[in-house]
Amino acid sequence: MKPEFSVVIPVYTGARFLPRTRESVLGQTSSSFEIIAVDDGSTDDSVATLKRAGDAVEVISQPNSGVGAARNTGIEHARGEFVAFLDQDDWWEPRKLELQVAVF
Repeated sequence: MKPEFSVVIPVYTGARFLPRTRESVLGQTSSSFEIIAVDDGSTDDSVATLKRAGDAVEVISQPNSGVGAARNTGIEHARGEFVAFLDQDDWWEPRKLELQVAVF
């Protein structure tokens, strides 16, 4: 089934932030989403941190090309009706996607 949202998280050497960021998406009241994390050539254990989520997060790795390129890569892999961006060091309130789709 096609997800309502594709959540794209560009990642560059942000392992210390990723657990909280990931959990803020997984804790959404809306359950129709996929998470696409694009590792942009991190030099820490960001990829390993992301992969600890198992199938909950699709991890795509690319050479360092900048945050814009990482977002574009995420869009290319997105299957959702809507794309929502989340920075690696940010997190969402639990109803963010629910409230956002209500506006649409």
